[in-house]
Parts: sequence; structure tokens; C-alpha cells
Amino acid sequence: MANVPPEERFESGIDAWLSGLGMVRDAVRQELVSRQISAHLSALGGPLRVLDAGCGQGTQAIALARLGHEVVGIDLSDALLETARSTAAAEPDEVRQRLTFEVGDVLALADGHIENYDLVCCHGVAMYLPSLEETVGVLAEATRSGGLISLLTRNRAGIAMRAGMTGRWTECIGAFEARTYDNRLGIESVRADEPGEVQLALERAGVTTIAWYGVRLFTDHWGHEPPGNDFPDLLAAEEEAGHRDPFRSVAALTHTIARVEATNR
Repeated sequence: MANVPPEERFESGIDAWLSGLGMVRDAVRQELVSRQISAHLSALGGPLRVLDAGCGQGTQAIALARLGHEVVGIDLSDALLETARSTAAAEPDEVRQRLTFEVGDVLALADGHIENYDLVCCHGVAMYLPSLEETVGVLAEATRSGGLISLLTRNRAGIAMRAGMTGRWTECIGAFEARTYDNRLGIESVRADEPGEVQLALERAGVTTIAWYGVRLFTDHWGHEPPGNDFPDLLAAEEEAGHRDPFRSVAALTHTIARVEATNR
């Protein structure tokens, strides 16, 4: 699977991905990531120019446009971009005018994207790309000096956690040493990175980590349940776990916020 282009790797999982939108696991991820980003944006002023690299169905791009930021979302999937555009069409005119969705390869950004953004987001994409280091380098190149990178990666510890929480004991034992896993979308050999590895890759690219969070600890093993009446309480518990050690270290996803320093250009 390593030689399969990223767009072909994810293509087989798109229907499964879309079927999970709005369910608890997706809702927890999207809401926590949005809150965690927002906590760092005031230091940049605004409105900001934002790149959502691998924007998928556009959830985060639209949320940022609602906050007044100008957002460019790129993705290789026509189906996901169509979903993003369809969702954006229901937004007020002023939000739609701040949104641009276009076909684009995260690893082959055109010159017009270089050092062009105050905030570069890459959420749930790096695990499908061949190299964490290459991905981080591209994101850093797109970010202006003083700008932020928001990077959501699969956490290696989460592989064993999910297997154990669902009672798949043989799989759990093997997962303690695993570097890849077969995910729920039916995609094989998806890479998982430790939080420290993500921070080291950023450091090597001249980018300074300023915060990191865990995302989806208590609900990662759930199925396609819609949010219930207790969702605000569930979300509060997930948010607290995402800020605290040791809980954030074993969450399914790692959300790293990093700054591109002018001195490192």
C-alpha cells in the first residue's frame, strides 16, 4: 500500500467516512479541534488567511470562515469537495465569500501557497501520506513567519487502546509494537505517530510546538452512535482528558499547535 498514491488510498474509504459525519466520534473530533485551535488564534490578530490542507468535507474550513477568516480548502477528493461546497452553500453570503475550495495535493502545493498563510491546518491527513517529515516540511513552507500550524495525527498508543476497549485481545497484544493499523474505513497500513515524534518532525522543520492535545479518548471505540442528550457532558469529559496527562498521551488522535518562527526562515 505504500506505493499507492494518497488519493487512491483514501478513495476506497470515502463512503464510510461520509456515513460517520455527525456521529459521536466525528462530533467529538470536530468540536475539540475547533476549540483547541480557537484558543490560540487571538495572538495572531485577524482576520487571518487560512489554508486547510486536506480539508475533506470542509467542517473546519467552514467553522473558521464563520469566525471571519478567509479560508482556502484543498483536497484531492472530488466527492469530499462537493460535500464541502454543498454544505458551504447553506451558509450566509458573508461566510461563503470567505471560502474557496479547490482540488489540490497537500504534498505539491503551488508557488502561490508558499509563506502565504497565517494558519495552516492539516487534520487527519498526515497518516495517509508517505512521510511525516515531508508533510510537516510542506506545511511549514506554506506558513508565514509567526504563523501557526494545526496538525492532527493518529496517535500510536491509540491503536492498542481501541483494540483493548473493544475486547480484541490478540490484536491488542500485537498493537503495542505496531507502527501501522487497518482503520475503520477499510484502509490498510495507516501510519500512527507518537506525540514526541510529531514534535521532533516540527522541530527539524524549524517549527516550535506551543501546545498539544489528545482528541477522542473515551469514545474512539464507539460505533456510529448519534450524539445523545448527554453530549455536552461527554464533550466536557473528552476536552478535559485532552488537556491532561497521562490521558492525552493515549487518546486516539494528537492535535499539535506549532509556530513558525521568523528566526528559522
